[in-house]
Amino acid sequence: MFVLLYNAALVLEGGAFRGQYTAGVCDMLLAHHIEFSSVIGVSAGSLNGVNFVAKQYGRAANINIQHRHDRDYISMARIFKKKVINMDYLFEDHGLSWRNFDERAYIRSASHFTAVATRLADGKAALFTDMTGEKLTQVLIASCSMPFMMDPAPTPEGLCLDGGVVDSIPFDVARQQGYDKIVVVRTRDVNYRKKPTSRPVAKLYRSYFKDYPLFADAGINRPEVYNRQVAEIEHLERTGQVFNIAPQNPVKVGRVEPNVKKIRALYETGQREAQAILPNLINYLES
Repeated sequence: MFVLLYNAALVLEGGAFRGQYTAGVCDMLLAHHIEFSSVIGVSAGSLNGVNFVAKQYGRAANINIQHRHDRDYISMARIFKKKVINMDYLFEDHGLSWRNFDERAYIRSASHFTAVATRLADGKAALFTDMTGEKLTQVLIASCSMPFMMDPAPTPEGLCLDGGVVDSIPFDVARQQGYDKIVVVRTRDVNYRKKPTSRPVAKLYRSYFKDYPLFADAGINRPEVYNRQVAEIEHLERTGQVFNIAPQNPVKVGRVEPNVKKIRALYETGQREAQAILPNLINYLES
């Protein structure tokens, strides 16, 4: 089998179940044996990232299609316990229909993997590269832990929550790592922009995270930061510095989407759209 390992970075946006678009894109890349020296994921993008590095084609789709209605995995009844999504579920064995994470394949991979989370203490990005074992599980859980819906998770850098709070599309991390070829996979269409944080939500951040005011600031400022990132990605794409993969149409899948047909359709959309742009992607990576 001939593998194309590019000296480039693959950057994966989060978005909870919108990440099924990313899962489809990643599986299409795996199907064509395309790999990257660095894979950087935030929130759901970090889960897609480790599956990609471990070359586990179809794992993310199988989990979120076949197990979406397992209440041990997702249950709105646990919202007051701040465990709507039970992240521990993803790292346990669930029988014959379940594919365990292949950490040995992940460790053997030529790719480096970075998960992005947000520190509660200072509201800044925490970067975790090439973690393994229990620490890998910790940082993945932290990277995906949505504010208000999940408790902060312990990491080697202290308590953290969803990396998307401070760095929704971490292409800047790829540049810090020295890469001048960067492929970004987004989970919103190119026309999407976040609306400013409403006063009630800002008040909720201030109250809920009163012991972590810098984190609250990051949460409140997220729309402004996100929209600046999108504008910069569009500029870098026009100048040939970034290859941007994004849904062609607005994504109508919710963060904890209950409709399995919609989840499957989004995954298939990611595969189909990635297949269509594959020649342009390879041209970008090899130019």
